[in-house]
Amino acid sequence: MVFVSTCRSFWDCGSVALDDISLNLGDCDLTAGFLSSSFPGHCDFESGLCGYTQDKRRDSADWQRRRGSTPTSYTGPRGDHTTGLGYYMYIEASPMLPGQSARLLSHPVRGTRGPQCLRFYYHMYGSRTGELRVLADKDGEEELLWQRSGEQSIAWLRAHVGYQSQRQHQIVFEATRGSSVRSDIAIDDIMLESGPCPDVEVGDTVGSSNEIE
Repeated sequence: MVFVSTCRSFWDCGSVALDDISLNLGDCDLTAGFLSSSFPGHCDFESGLCGYTQDKRRDSADWQRRRGSTPTSYTGPRGDHTTGLGYYMYIEASPMLPGQSARLLSHPVRGTRGPQCLRFYYHMYGSRTGELRVLADKDGEEELLWQRSGEQSIAWLRAHVGYQSQRQHQIVFEATRGSSVRSDIAIDDIMLESGPCPDVEVGDTVGSSNEIE
C-alpha cells in the first residue's frame, strides 16, 4: 500500500498528514446499527451514485454526476473534492429556472436512539448562488437538518451535521437554483456514521450542531 501526495502546481501545494492507519484482512465493517445494508457508509461517487436516487415526485431538475469543471464559467468546482480528478454530484443551473430545485435521496436509514453524524463536502461558488439544504424525510414528514444559501467559497467546504432520529428516514440533499445561471451547487464525499460528530454536540435547533471548515 502506497500513499502518494501530489501538488497541482508549484503555487498550489499545501501540507498533507496521515495518522492512525490500520490494515486488517477481510471486508471493512460498518458501524453496528448504522444504516440499511444497501447504503454505504461513505460515498465519493467514483463508482456511481452509491444507491442515491433522484426525487422524481417533488423536484423539477436532476443532480448530475460529473468529472472536471462545470460547463458554465465562474461557477462550480474545477474538480471533485476527493482527488481533484474524480467525480462529484452537482446541479447545472443554466437549464433550470430561478427557484427550481433538485433533490437527491439516500436509501432508507434505520432509526436509532443515539446520535448520528452526517459529514459531506459542498461547493457553492457563483454570483447569486441559490440554496443547499439537507433534510431527513420520515415517510413524507421532513425535518430540516442543515442549510446554506448564497455564494460561500471558491473552494470545497466541509459540513458536519449531527442529528437524532428514532424513525426510519431518508437523507435528502436539496439544491435550489438562484437568480443567476452562475449558481451551480456541488456535493462530494458523503459519510454517515453512528455517534456524535467530533467535538460537535447534538442540538435541538437547526444549525447548532453544524460545523464548517
